[in-house]
Amino acid sequence: METPHHIKHSKKARSRKEYLFEFLIIFVAIIGSYLAENLREHFVDRHKEKVYLESMLQDLKSDSANLERVIELNKKQIKGLDSLLNLIENKPGSKEIQFYNYDKYALNYNTFNPVNRTIIQLMSTGGLGLIKEKTVSDGIVGYDNLKNSMLKQADLLETRFAKIIDQQTEIIDFLSMKRSGKGSYVSRPKEYPRFITTNSKSMHSYYFNITVFKGAINAYTRKVEELLNQADSLILLIQKEYNL
Repeated sequence: METPHHIKHSKKARSRKEYLFEFLIIFVAIIGSYLAENLREHFVDRHKEKVYLESMLQDLKSDSANLERVIELNKKQIKGLDSLLNLIENKPGSKEIQFYNYDKYALNYNTFNPVNRTIIQLMSTGGLGLIKEKTVSDGIVGYDNLKNSMLKQADLLETRFAKIIDQQTEIIDFLSMKRSGKGSYVSRPKEYPRFITTNSKSMHSYYFNITVFKGAINAYTRKVEELLNQADSLILLIQKEYNL
């Protein structure tokens, strides 16, 4: 039995509408899913950004406090070395060379150990790309570069310090210094330790090495002061841009 023409036409029209409707449903679902995923990633990225910056703030505040401490110690050490140089220059064989001048200021040096946990994560995992504010991400990169420059300066300081240590036993009478069982000095001896030589060549060499060592501390301290300024500026910038 043959189907009437108007019924065939109705089925075809209804079928096309259904196909179009289904296509639109699928299209809207795909677009909605895409937008929802993008929105979810956006919220996830912003959360990660906030976590990174909160951690970065903690690191910077810790660095700032430690940098201030190193600057203070280095300035005291420079004054102590100035006193030691003055004694060498004016009274190279005198008992008046004081205990602290070389024990506290010529047998050690102070350097800064940065907190690198957040910067390492940002650099190694691509987290730096999550920092939306370019001024902040640029500031973090600049801080890291300056910190690395300061570490190179610390290597030079260590080299100059090694020169002092190599020469100390030829210059200073360490036998007169009392030690505790653990090797730390517990009191000043009755008679201040003195130079065990007045040889002009040896004393000139020692004076020169102390002077260069002091210059290395000065150069390093300037780097530390520069890093401190950048750390404090970066702290303020992050707090301002992210209300942290």
